[in-house]
Amino acid sequence: MAQQKPLQVLVYIGEEMLTGTSSNFGPSGILVFMTDPPMLGESVRLKLRFPDLPNPVELQGEVIWTNPFATGDASIPKGCGVKFKNLTPDMQSMLSNLSFRYHPQGDPLRFFYS
Repeated sequence: MAQQKPLQVLVYIGEEMLTGTSSNFGPSGILVFMTDPPMLGESVRLKLRFPDLPNPVELQGEVIWTNPFATGDASIPKGCGVKFKNLTPDMQSMLSNLSFRYHPQGDPLRFFYS
C-alpha cells in the first residue's frame, strides 16, 4: 500500500485560523503537527483537507494534548491532539475508513488524541 499524503488541517479558535498537517487520526480525534498549537482545553473547529476528497471535512473538537516546544524528539511531536466532539455515526464511519488508508494496523500515535 502506498504512503498517503498528509492532510492539511485548518484549526479555528474563534475567528483565528492556525494551520497544520496530519497523517495521524481516527474516528475519535486527530494529532495535528503545527508550529503554534492551541492551549490545552481549547474548543476548536477543524477543516480537514484530504488529498483525495473534493471538499474539506468540518469538525468540532477539544484540545486534549498540546506541545508548543520543539524538542527534536520525533516521539514527542510539536503540535496538539484534538478529541472530536458531536460526531454523527456517519462521520465516525467515514473517519474510520479514511484512517484505515493511513494506518491499516491502527495509528501508533492515537494516544495523543484518544
